[in-house]
Amino acid sequence: MKTVKSRGAGVFFIILSVLFFSATAVAGNEGFLKGLPPGTGQKLVANTCTICHSSAIILQNHMTRKKWDETLTWMQKKQGMGKLSRQNRNKILDYLAKVQGVKGKSARTNRIYKYEYPPNPL
Repeated sequence: MKTVKSRGAGVFFIILSVLFFSATAVAGNEGFLKGLPPGTGQKLVANTCTICHSSAIILQNHMTRKKWDETLTWMQKKQGMGKLSRQNRNKILDYLAKVQGVKGKSARTNRIYKYEYPPNPL
């Protein structure tokens, strides 16, 4: 009788663990994209940009495509951002220009940060 109860408890524990970790994975994915408007390029932007900073940095800025391009170049040269393929760079710029473009707001012509920060050593 003890063996049946032990197996039942073990199966219950496994099922409970699977449910918990599945829910955690789904919640983690929602947090990963949190705040970024849906659209083509959303996941690429989240994967590329939120390695170094939160999506809040992206969402507080509204720039033209040209200024987003200059910002990416600045991040690569001064902040240690990795190289992007031309295709991925264009997808990122298309997404940012569409969802975080100027749209009646004044474009930021200055850097994304108020102060100069040293490049990320990682």
